[in-house]
Amino acid sequence: MKKSLIALAVLAASGAAMAQSSVTLYGVADIWFGQLDTGATKTTRLDSGGLAGSRWGMKGSEDLGGGLKANFKLEAGYKLDDGTATAGFSRVAQVGFSGGFGEVQVGKPWTALDDVLGAANSGFDSALSATNAVWVTPDNYISNPGNTIKYITPEMGGFSAAVSYSLDEVSATKADTTDFNVAYAGGPITAAFAYQIAKNAGSLDTKFTTLNGSYDLGAAKLLASYANAKNLGGATNKTKEYQLGVDVPLSAAITLSAGYAQSKTDGGEKRTGYGIAAGYSLSKRTTMYAGIRDMEGKTSGVVTSEQSLYAVGVNHKF
Repeated sequence: MKKSLIALAVLAASGAAMAQSSVTLYGVADIWFGQLDTGATKTTRLDSGGLAGSRWGMKGSEDLGGGLKANFKLEAGYKLDDGTATAGFSRVAQVGFSGGFGEVQVGKPWTALDDVLGAANSGFDSALSATNAVWVTPDNYISNPGNTIKYITPEMGGFSAAVSYSLDEVSATKADTTDFNVAYAGGPITAAFAYQIAKNAGSLDTKFTTLNGSYDLGAAKLLASYANAKNLGGATNKTKEYQLGVDVPLSAAITLSAGYAQSKTDGGEKRTGYGIAAGYSLSKRTTMYAGIRDMEGKTSGVVTSEQSLYAVGVNHKF
C-alpha cells in the first residue's frame, strides 16, 4: 500500500514538472535551382539555403516560478541538396535564464552583432540580397564564435539592447570578441546599431560598426543600412559599405524586394551590386521565391571581380 502511494506521489510530481516544461522541434528546409556566373565560370546549380539556411533544432523552457524560466536551444545546419550536415549543433548550443531582468544565454548563441546585422537588408536578407558578394562585413566579422556569455535587456518603450562576450580560451593570443547592440521598434520605424571589437594577437584589433533601419509607409517599406570595418586582417585599412532598398507588398501573399549596395576598401576594390527578389507565401509555413542578383568589383577602374545569380526556390518551415 505504501509503495503504491509513493508511486502515485512520484507520478504526480513528475506530471506537475512536465506541465511546467516545454520542448519544441523546429526547422527550415530551403532549396533553390538556378545559375551562378562568376565571369570565369558559369554553373547550373541545385543548392540549399536560398532564402534562409536549412536547419533543424530543439528549444525549450522550464517555468521555475516567480517569473523565472530556464531555457535551452540546440540548432544544427544541413544541406538539403545532398543531405550532408554540419557536425553537432554548430549553429546554436545554449542554455540560460530569462525573467523580468531580461535574458542570459551561455554557450554558442548568436552574438549581439549577429542579431541585427541583416535587420534592414533588402531581398529578404537572403542569397538574393544586394549586399551579397558586395559587402565584406558579413564574411569578415566574427560571427557565432562560441564560448559566449550574452545578456539581452527586456524591451522598454520599444528599446532593447544586448551585449555578448566571447572567450578565445588561448592564453597566448587572448583574441576575445566583444559585441553590443541597441535597437528600437515602434510603429512604422525600426532601427538598430551594433559594434564589435575582435582582438588580434600581435596585430591591430578588428572593429565592425553597423547602423540600419526601416520605415513602413504601408504601400512600401523603405530600407537602409550602413557598415564599416577597420583593420581587416590586422592591417591598417577601412571599409565603408551601404545599402538602400524597398519592400513592396503587391498582394497579401506576394512581396517584391529590391536593393542597391556598395562597398569600398581604402586602397582596394570598390564593389557595387543590386538584387531583386519576389516572395509568394503559399501558406504561413511555405514560401516560393525567385530573383536575380548582380555585382561588379573594380580596382583603379579595372574590373577585378563579378558575379551574377539567377534563382528560384522554395522555403518550408516546420
